[in-house]
Amino acid sequence: MPNYRSPSSRRPPARGGVVPKLVMSVLGLVVVVLALFLLADRLGGTLLGNETFPAGSPAASPSAGRLANLRTPRDVAAAFARLWTAGDYAGMYELLSAPAKHTISQEDFVARYQGIAQEIGQTAIEVTLRDAPRDALSQPFHVKRESAKVGTLEEDNVLHLVEEEDGYRVDWTPSAIVADLGDGFVRWQPDVPQRGRILDRKGRPLAHLGQINKVGVIPGEIQDEAALLQALSQALGMPPEQIKAKYEHGQPDWFMPIKNYPDPMDPALREQLAGIPGVVVQQWPERVYPAGRAAAHVVGYLSEITADELPKLSTQGYSAGDVIGRAGLEAWGERYLAGKPGGRLVIVGPDGAERRTIAEVKSQPAADIVTTIDLDVQMAAYQALGDKPGSVVVLDPNTGAILALVSNPTFDPNAFILGLSDADWAALNDPQQRPLENRATMAAYPSGSTFKVVTAAAGMLHLGMTMQSTLNCPAAFSLPGAPNVWRDWTGVDQGPMTLHTALVRSCNTFFYQVGVALDERDPKLLPDTARAFGFGAPTGLEELPEVAGVVPDPDWKLATIHDNWARGDAVNLAIGQGFFLATPLQVANAYAALANGGTLWQPYLVQEVVALDGSKVYTHQPKEIGKLPISPDQIAGIRAALKDVVNARNGTGGRAILDEAHPVAGKTGTAETGQAPGDTHAWFAGFTPVDGARVVGLTMIEHGGEGAIVSAPVVRQVFAAFYAANP
Repeated sequence: MPNYRSPSSRRPPARGGVVPKLVMSVLGLVVVVLALFLLADRLGGTLLGNETFPAGSPAASPSAGRLANLRTPRDVAAAFARLWTAGDYAGMYELLSAPAKHTISQEDFVARYQGIAQEIGQTAIEVTLRDAPRDALSQPFHVKRESAKVGTLEEDNVLHLVEEEDGYRVDWTPSAIVADLGDGFVRWQPDVPQRGRILDRKGRPLAHLGQINKVGVIPGEIQDEAALLQALSQALGMPPEQIKAKYEHGQPDWFMPIKNYPDPMDPALREQLAGIPGVVVQQWPERVYPAGRAAAHVVGYLSEITADELPKLSTQGYSAGDVIGRAGLEAWGERYLAGKPGGRLVIVGPDGAERRTIAEVKSQPAADIVTTIDLDVQMAAYQALGDKPGSVVVLDPNTGAILALVSNPTFDPNAFILGLSDADWAALNDPQQRPLENRATMAAYPSGSTFKVVTAAAGMLHLGMTMQSTLNCPAAFSLPGAPNVWRDWTGVDQGPMTLHTALVRSCNTFFYQVGVALDERDPKLLPDTARAFGFGAPTGLEELPEVAGVVPDPDWKLATIHDNWARGDAVNLAIGQGFFLATPLQVANAYAALANGGTLWQPYLVQEVVALDGSKVYTHQPKEIGKLPISPDQIAGIRAALKDVVNARNGTGGRAILDEAHPVAGKTGTAETGQAPGDTHAWFAGFTPVDGARVVGLTMIEHGGEGAIVSAPVVRQVFAAFYAANP
């Protein structure tokens, strides 16, 4: 059995036993370690290895208490590196020696670090202290920067320290930021690839590049500001205060553009500017828009990056003076059109002479965007619309390709290149004219009688109607027991007519009755049919912003208007009035589906993106987004009625397109605006040929009057241009 002993039976350990030996070993190890540390301290800390302070390292600006804890040069260097990594430049400044602070203010110190980081396009930084004695007054360090412009930048440098009454401090010079910087500046000399072209479907330019000359000021290189302002004012014909306002908020190393000039530049002016210290002339790409105002909302425009945007965009490789796409395809295609800038990161002296190259990277060429736009059709649509406010949309009904898109009032994208005056900018932002707004996709209106094809479809789908179903077309309509009266546009009783004739004659009171019958069965039947035609949701156009419009129903009205659905809401909806709103692109796309047999295609503007070597970066594939909810025979019935709208003597559109050489089908629309009695928007949507349609055209003119009189002739001119360019 086990041998259990009581404590009193244990023998005391003999001298020199296991326990004393273990204790002595531990004590000996401690003594050795202490001795090594004392030796290391006496030798200046030669046992210290690298100390790395990656991004995200905790850092706090030094307080009086913390400064007192920085007892060695190494402590101060480590704190300086940690604060640098954290971007706490003000905290770094507190660690500077008194003489260093005398040479530079905290504001300028912070601006120096921020400006160089921005010029580099710095996205991350990692500072590592190299091996060094703890009390060494020269602490080597390694800086690793990630740059959006040149990639990874690495260099070794040395931080010098001095002992002052209250401890060790950094004997700072600008060379602590970048080795050998001294009194120089870090400057990015860009090699900007030519911006890619925007072409129409046949390869004709909608936007392409030349060169412009940018006259700019580098604030840190100004020697005599008063002299600079006087000389520049005389040379550029600008008030001195306007010149100063363009550069005064820039960092010392920034190139701050003042004024643009076409290329080639007047040699005498260039020579005059060369004699002004702080003034630099740089060549930059120039964007030219051959179609000007006619295609402005398709191509968009460029403008320079602002000072507020630069801190963020510099991390994406952009520099002060760079332009960026702001709207249209210029904005959508920025990633393709801009390419990737290259250039040289250099140190230059105050005289502008290069001292050394920090890094160099080659630019990567941009790609061209080939659009679906047919320039002939685009120009014809713009000219036909004239100065009338509204829009024109032209589609290929078999793919969704946009052949033309015009919005008016418009603007000239070329004006953004050479500069806009205050008056120009005020005009662009006029809240009444809204020239920058793309009315084809961003404005929604009551669509009037163009909506009647939806009500006809809902009647066939849910009420068992056919194109031969008959109802009366009285001069006026009212609901039992209700005071409201809805009138037909003709003002006369037209008697019984078929659904076919009701579309041809655009009889309002006929469709009021259909709307009521649908609402009695289920208030959501007509709204749901409208949604199946693509209304109430964006079309999916990827290249331009668009609004969804409104398809009202009981749920929408309760949530939005805080009121219950009324039968009168269904009456209004039956002819595209009331709360219903649609964009011109949505209406055009719905008619494209009727033209092609029932498929809703996602509209698109970009056919392909082509690299410099001819390879395809992107190729669009047509995308189906829905099917009309009615049968092919029912679609054919509606299409036959739309043909008679244009070609029959009693059709509402016959006065405008009756003699068109190519068969056309379409629908007029005259929508009440609700702003004043008799104030109406003018619509016309049509396609040609009637069977096997090749093109859909839609015109919407704000406050234009009757669609048949005002909008249909515009579509007629567009179709003529299409056939002339595409026989």
